[in-house]
Amino acid sequence: MAEKSTEATTQLIDSYVKNVVSPHIESFVEMCGIPYKSLLIPKCEHFEKYLNRIYEKYSIINTLVFHNSQRQLKDIYLAQSLRIDGCSENCPDVAAKIDKLPVELIEKYKRILINDTAGMGKSTIMKRMFIDVIDNSIKDVGIPIYIELNRLNKNRNLLSVIFEDLSSSSKDINVDWLLTLIQSGGFFFLLDGFDEISIADRNDVIKDIQSFISKAGSKNYYILTSRPEDSLKSFGDFRLFNIQPLSKDDAFELLKKYDLSNGKEVSRKLIKLLNTGQYESIDEYLENPLLASLLFAAFDHKQIIPLKKHQFYRQVYDAYFDSHDLTKGIDAHQKQSGLDIDDFNRVLRYVGYECLIRIGVQFDKDRILNTIERAKEFCGNLKFGSNYFLQDLLIAVPLFTKDGTEYKWAHKSLMEYFAARFIAEDTDDKKDEILSAMYNSENFEKFINMLDLYYDIDLKGFSKNITLPFCEQFIKFYNDNFFRVPSNISNDLIEERISCFYFNKNMNMIFAVVSDNNPLTYNMYLNDVFLKYHSHFIDIQNYDAWVCFVVTGVFSRTRNAVWARLLLSKGVSIVTEPRGSDAYRKLLNDGFPQEVSLLEHYRSYVAVIETGYQSDEFYKGINLILLKYFKSDVICDYEACKKEVERIRKEIDKSKNTSDLLFGI
Repeated sequence: MAEKSTEATTQLIDSYVKNVVSPHIESFVEMCGIPYKSLLIPKCEHFEKYLNRIYEKYSIINTLVFHNSQRQLKDIYLAQSLRIDGCSENCPDVAAKIDKLPVELIEKYKRILINDTAGMGKSTIMKRMFIDVIDNSIKDVGIPIYIELNRLNKNRNLLSVIFEDLSSSSKDINVDWLLTLIQSGGFFFLLDGFDEISIADRNDVIKDIQSFISKAGSKNYYILTSRPEDSLKSFGDFRLFNIQPLSKDDAFELLKKYDLSNGKEVSRKLIKLLNTGQYESIDEYLENPLLASLLFAAFDHKQIIPLKKHQFYRQVYDAYFDSHDLTKGIDAHQKQSGLDIDDFNRVLRYVGYECLIRIGVQFDKDRILNTIERAKEFCGNLKFGSNYFLQDLLIAVPLFTKDGTEYKWAHKSLMEYFAARFIAEDTDDKKDEILSAMYNSENFEKFINMLDLYYDIDLKGFSKNITLPFCEQFIKFYNDNFFRVPSNISNDLIEERISCFYFNKNMNMIFAVVSDNNPLTYNMYLNDVFLKYHSHFIDIQNYDAWVCFVVTGVFSRTRNAVWARLLLSKGVSIVTEPRGSDAYRKLLNDGFPQEVSLLEHYRSYVAVIETGYQSDEFYKGINLILLKYFKSDVICDYEACKKEVERIRKEIDKSKNTSDLLFGI
């Protein structure tokens, strides 16, 4: 079967090279007027070997579901759709189903950023697009070059990685000619996993990517993927897309694709249970391909549906550790490390934490072995060989994968799960210090998914170190900035407006403008702020219109907006959705083309609502506009925040009182 697959791949690559690559190279040589054979320029054979290697690599997939056994990506791929960020699924002309390469979308936008949360299938979509280019000899967007961005660092730039990939089997390429070839156009760069770049190298890599794109010219196409990161604002010229969540029917179809049993027995039983209505609390997990796969793996192991994310990961870990892999002759109870399921977990928790904090999701052998050695020292009483533990992670408990000389976690969220367990179970009196440091870190977005898991593992620790400071900061901001307006505006809407401003970095700079109903104040700020961020001047006396218009130039999302969204997803009552009127919400859901200016948005809203200045209806609409451009879909509830602070404070005081625990000893 493997030989047939290799033969079929060779035929596909040969066809693609003949129809797409060869004409491009010949055209380049003719354009440059150079002898084809005498200079060290990239040749068809370089691309042929590269495309063969990458196609074979990405057409096969190892998933958590199959215990590291290989499957054809096309056999388990479920087509998902992209949509422009900020638009509802009903927005016209903004969605593209990725059942094939979206040529028209790529040609229209040229630079696309696919930005979504953990497990939504960003890398899988990228691999499927790469494969489709080869399968169908697509020439419209150019020759595909796939780069895993975690390979980049301050000493290893994007061009050098492309050079390495193309010259890995033949050393006769000159890097300057490679760049010249790229500058001639006709390339399609798939840049995968921006969020996996080391934090220490992030700024250098961003500058390098931007420099590469600038040097490469405007005749190439780019798709970049990442989890949400504040540093993505560096790629403002990329059109932002999200991945549409799976429908329940889509999730069920994916579960059936995962089922290797006769008659699809596992998926049939699981789907039947999910349709009983008893498990509606986990419906949102079915929207995420990774969580759907974890649900399948967990159910396959214990025939029990776990109700919380961290339970998924625990059951998946148990399934991996307990499995007996007959294809490799491995006995589940004879791991090379000699560790039992709990001790192996202890070591893995430390490894997960150190990877999260220091070394990232991918590393060389020496670095991960050093981490395992430190884990052994931390655990104290365990005796095992670090090399044996690493081998177990690759084969017996396959939570790691190996690519050449590099090792990496099978999925980043696994690392985050074990890191969360480590903080909750192994850090003792350092736990509060660690969580507080994460909350206040400049790189706080790096920890969001881990803390999402942590919430269910240790609610008290999360409440004390995340929810409590969030509430206290909002209460202070509210008390410092509450302002009164004419009596026909409800206090609820003023509170909502303050909440809008709480989610913005630069709002303090101009808060006086919106809290002071004085046109002279606005005009003073026009010179100092408005002109600084905009190249043209429009005289607007209405301060709501001015704030709305200036927002794109001045405002940007804060950590508060990110924490609020996390709290909303966990059902914490201190954050809610905005109250906006149906008419305004319909306009937001229908969406405006991003090319339309904020002033035009403002005028459209006023025209539709047809209400006077300073009315409840007007306030509702402007609040929604502000939230839209702050990239926030939540608001804070002042009274609920005060109650939550009181509740958490009582809980902390109660935990300090140990007299009940000592009673009877």
